Amino acid sequence: MANAIYPLWKQALMEELPTKKSLDQGGIDPAEGCYVSLVDNTVYTYSDSHQYYSSLTGTLNTPQLLGNATVTGRIFAADPVVWTNVTGAKIGALVIVRQSANPSSSWRLVLYEDTGIVGVPLIPSGGNILLTWNVQGIFGL
Repeated sequence: MANAIYPLWKQALMEELPTKKSLDQGGIDPAEGCYVSLVDNTVYTYSDSHQYYSSLTGTLNTPQLLGNATVTGRIFAADPVVWTNVTGAKIGALVIVRQSANPSSSWRLVLYEDTGIVGVPLIPSGGNILLTWNVQGIFGL
């Protein structure tokens, strides 16, 4: 699979736009929180039909909050993320989710990324994992 923005999130984004002033104010509300999960992509298979966090399988450790998430010039960016004491199977992908309600099973899937990630795939050995995003941003709309 190649990197992809989940189509059902894009659909939800378009449905929200009429109530927003601009794209920079809609769709990804940093105040609601965006999280990133480490995923074993030998367990989870991306699908265009997946919409919520409950569709994910093979997640490792706890999803981490994307600090200082912003949308500027239609580019989504955030601070680096650290997972501590990571164990488990092979990490082969990252998934960004948007917190829209509780429980986490109803969080919307935003982005699946499994290519072009430095150091991935990797097998965690109980140490920390630091994820540093591209200086140009995580993705654009």
